[in-house]
Amino acid sequence: MAGPWTISRDRRNRAGGTDLRALLARVGSWSRRAHFTRPTSPRRAPVRRGVRLGAGLAGRPRTAGTIRTRQAVSLLAVMTIVAVLLTWATVNLARQGIASSEAAVRISAGPLVSPAPNIAGGLPRRFGSISREGAGPIAAELRLRFSAVGTGLIADARRAVAAAAGADGSSQAGGSRAGTAAAADSLAARPVTAAWPSGLYGEPGHIDPVTGRPAWVMYLGLDATAKLGIPYEVVARVMMGILGPYAKVGPWRVPAGHRGGSANCTVAWLGQTQVSVCGWASDHTVGVLASPTRDTGVAALASLMMKMRFDLQSQ
Repeated sequence: MAGPWTISRDRRNRAGGTDLRALLARVGSWSRRAHFTRPTSPRRAPVRRGVRLGAGLAGRPRTAGTIRTRQAVSLLAVMTIVAVLLTWATVNLARQGIASSEAAVRISAGPLVSPAPNIAGGLPRRFGSISREGAGPIAAELRLRFSAVGTGLIADARRAVAAAAGADGSSQAGGSRAGTAAAADSLAARPVTAAWPSGLYGEPGHIDPVTGRPAWVMYLGLDATAKLGIPYEVVARVMMGILGPYAKVGPWRVPAGHRGGSANCTVAWLGQTQVSVCGWASDHTVGVLASPTRDTGVAALASLMMKMRFDLQSQ
């Protein structure tokens, strides 16, 4: 007896097939749909055709890439501002340094102390024979070269004064012979003269390793009654004269100190000895310090020069 769940091969459905065949067809259709149908991902929304991908970015939340890009742009802007500020500060500092240097050059230092003081920069002056102190050959050659340069400076100063006096006389007298004669008389009434102070100063506590005697610093000065020229040109001329024509190392600029003017230092070969040489020049004066490099280095002599000028030159 056939029940409600009994499948009979003899019974046919209205379409002309058996119940078993219909059931198997349904199962196969369901299996194919389940196997080949791609499930919809909850994370990716379907993209509708005809709509641009960037059209809806304004309403979406910010992604990590967008945040990093904006941070990088902000950081770049901050770095640019900092660079501009640093450049501005550097330019201002450079301008202040140049202004202070020009102001120091414009300072009109007083005359040199003549004769040289007994103490300069804390160093005592030594009297007696220079050769006894082991400075004879060096001091002799230094004096010779400094005197040659100084004599040339005095000659140039005299020519400059004569030219200025001639120009003034010609302008006042209309270029007549009387005006020129008056200018010559004025020049004869106030000739250009110069003083040449000098001194040998010892360095207490420093012994020369070659001579075994106390170390020393030689000072030579020139004080004229007329302007010698532009300070930085004058001191460079003096240094080149002391170096000689065969020097391989030129002078370089160093601080001149509170007495103003311009200063240079160099290393010269004097008396078959390597010597540190530093000098300064103002409107009317020139000064030079020298010491063997084995006793006083160039940097130490440059620092000592600023101290000694307080005693060697008045304000």
